[in-house]
Amino acid sequence: MKSQKKSRRKKNQVLLNLFLDNYSHHSSFAEAFRTLRTNISYSFIEKEFRSLLITSSVAGEGKTITVANLAYTMAGAGKSVLMIDADMRMSSLSPLVPSDGSPGLTGLLSDTFGTDIQTGSLNQMGIHDLFTLLSLQNRTGLLHLSEGTEKVEIFFLHGKMVDLNWVTRPSEKRLARILVQNNLITQEQLRHALARQKSSGQKIGFILISMGLVKEDDLTGFLTIHMMEGLRIALQFKEGKFSFQKVPEADFDKASFDPVDFPKIYNQVVIGEKELRYLKEKINSAILKTDVPNLSLLPVGHLPPNPSELLSSDRMSFLMSNLKKRFDIIIIDSPPVLPASDALILAPQTDGVALVIKSGFVNREMVKKTVENLKLAHANLLGIVFSQVDMEKDGFYKYHSGYYGSEH
Repeated sequence: MKSQKKSRRKKNQVLLNLFLDNYSHHSSFAEAFRTLRTNISYSFIEKEFRSLLITSSVAGEGKTITVANLAYTMAGAGKSVLMIDADMRMSSLSPLVPSDGSPGLTGLLSDTFGTDIQTGSLNQMGIHDLFTLLSLQNRTGLLHLSEGTEKVEIFFLHGKMVDLNWVTRPSEKRLARILVQNNLITQEQLRHALARQKSSGQKIGFILISMGLVKEDDLTGFLTIHMMEGLRIALQFKEGKFSFQKVPEADFDKASFDPVDFPKIYNQVVIGEKELRYLKEKINSAILKTDVPNLSLLPVGHLPPNPSELLSSDRMSFLMSNLKKRFDIIIIDSPPVLPASDALILAPQTDGVALVIKSGFVNREMVKKTVENLKLAHANLLGIVFSQVDMEKDGFYKYHSGYYGSEH
């Protein structure tokens, strides 16, 4: 046990020495990364640069060193930079910073975004948190929301909002009453439609259409406003309660007339940025600050059995979208391309990809295959970063060989 702890401390110390602050600012090694930073910036003169993926053909080519020191250099230029250790197969970046207590990337994707929604208080998990989690989990069922005397029920099918019932809606704001007030139907017609609804359980809108009392186009606008009013009430809940009830997919009435575009009205009703108190707190608690100003790290977490599934999920896309709002630049350390598909999955989610090649380490065909795979994945390949080049032989900067002792 003691030998294992000693070995771990030794490894951490070696990894800490990866950062450029352990070497002269005027060294060729430091200058190489400043040049790399500049070249990447030039690649995005006409568009915004927010995220970069660093990968290689195989293990041991220096991608983790490149991530650490490129991030260090960009942070030194005043940018807020986040390193993400997305190598869920053989992590080398995470040991740079003690990660006690952080769930890491895998913990966020699997556990935090997989939080089981049953019952709770809205002052701990807000409305937008609930909507996001139900969407990320593709849940099907009924979300009950209440605050004071108000109650709203929202139906979700595979994570998408498909219906809403403002349970405590005042009688004068009910759809049937509005249609009568606007002379679309008579009071007598409404009485027959309500009787049919009581016996069939179908939606009043569908019944009115099937009875030939109103046209679909005439009903769409009223129904959209009707749902929008209920959604506005639900979004005002701050201190109430929630519960989620699983409902079989077969219980959803697919034949019902349903013209409401809920994602559209949700975006119309929300003013400003969606408040994700619970999720933002969880994400922030997983991010670690380094000793370098402006530089943070999201460690990998526990290595999962299904890295590709996690990285290709909507949960990863949501996380990236959230992190881009917080940090100026995100640099991702991914597994090599040839042994695994992880980098190919992540590449389209970033603004660009840099391929690290260790001079004389892999043959031309392997590099060619890597580039072809990245292009097939629709990656924006910015270029190639050569590591450990013989400066005297090839005329390039040479990475210090001591940096590569801990690279897997």
